[in-house]
Amino acid sequence: MQYQRTLGPLQGMAMTVTTFIGTGLMILPAISVTQAGSFAFYAWLITAAMVIPIAFIFAFLGAKYPSAGGASHYIGKAFGAHYEKAVGWLFLSILLFGPAVAVKVAAAYLGIIIDIPEMNLLVLSLITIIALTLFSVAGIQASARFQTGVVIVMILTIIWLCVIADIGSSVSVIATPESPSDWQTTLYATGVIFWCFLGIEVMAHMGAEFKNPTRDFPIALLGGITLVILAYLSLVLLIAYHHTYGDEVTNSQSLALLVNKLVGDTGSKLFALGAYIIAFANVAIYILGFARMVQSLATQNALPHKFALLSPQGTPINAVLLVCSIVLLSIVFSELSGWEMAWFIEMTNSNFLLIYALTCIAAFRLVNNTLKVLAALALVSCLGMAFFIGINMLFAIAIMITALCYEQWRKAHHISEKNNALS
Repeated sequence: MQYQRTLGPLQGMAMTVTTFIGTGLMILPAISVTQAGSFAFYAWLITAAMVIPIAFIFAFLGAKYPSAGGASHYIGKAFGAHYEKAVGWLFLSILLFGPAVAVKVAAAYLGIIIDIPEMNLLVLSLITIIALTLFSVAGIQASARFQTGVVIVMILTIIWLCVIADIGSSVSVIATPESPSDWQTTLYATGVIFWCFLGIEVMAHMGAEFKNPTRDFPIALLGGITLVILAYLSLVLLIAYHHTYGDEVTNSQSLALLVNKLVGDTGSKLFALGAYIIAFANVAIYILGFARMVQSLATQNALPHKFALLSPQGTPINAVLLVCSIVLLSIVFSELSGWEMAWFIEMTNSNFLLIYALTCIAAFRLVNNTLKVLAALALVSCLGMAFFIGINMLFAIAIMITALCYEQWRKAHHISEKNNALS
């Protein structure tokens, strides 16, 4: 497959920003301030520094081995097809936790729009997931232009907030961690902040499309990540300075509460409407993406064939219904269990982090000696982040081991059936 080399550094920066700015912008700054307090600023800087080498490893692998499979393709190329399929299952298990967070964020903003008390968050979440199901079954996907436009509007909104909310004075909330306890608090917050950078694997599909990859790609990647970090840091400072953080619902609505504090209720409702549309569009894309993964597994006979069927419009309806049902159960479980969204975020992060770590290990077999140094640095970053996430990493490891055992069993079963047919 030959990619068209059409991207310049500015287009690449726009793509990078689009990749990393989404629903997380509405909740991660508030959660990080809740967890780390005045040290949140440093927690974001540390997370960004740890993510950059991982992003570059994906970029180099993407340029050398372009494939729609992304991380699973690289891991499969290094270790075999059964590892590639197991990583596919690991990706799919994210469905148990990740989309529920985004749906609850959308529901929180819907509550602001229609003045529903926060105790009805579950009802608003159910309304949102039903709407998402209908939206996804119809096969409607937000266009790339819409997503890019959304990011531009969000960045302009952040700039506007910085102007009217006195960003200069807000730097007074920054505190430097000094004691071991301070550093523990700071580093613990990185486990949640990492959610912002989920989507690093998308970088793998960009490297081969630059006119001059050697010169332009590093500029695009570093420039884009710099813009993303500036956007998040600005909101961290403003939210901390104006105290629009705290419990789970407050964190979910933090930006609308900030706007309300600055310009009043009307402005807050308009912002909430825009935030709901953004969150809804993002979750719809996630659901359709997961549905395609289910369809792919069904075509490989790893799931019942009915999930591979397509509607006349090309939508895998049965797969969409399965995905939405799992998200619905996840939302109900989160409400009944009382577990905080931060836990769901960390569980999602653990799966992605294991995939990134496996990709870095695969890179040792796939890149030259010079890049192996970068792969080692990226792997150290993954291990460090895994330490901050803590015991939640065990879930991702358990899923991966189970998936490997299942794929090994499927392979042995297939060989056995083939031998029986021959005999």
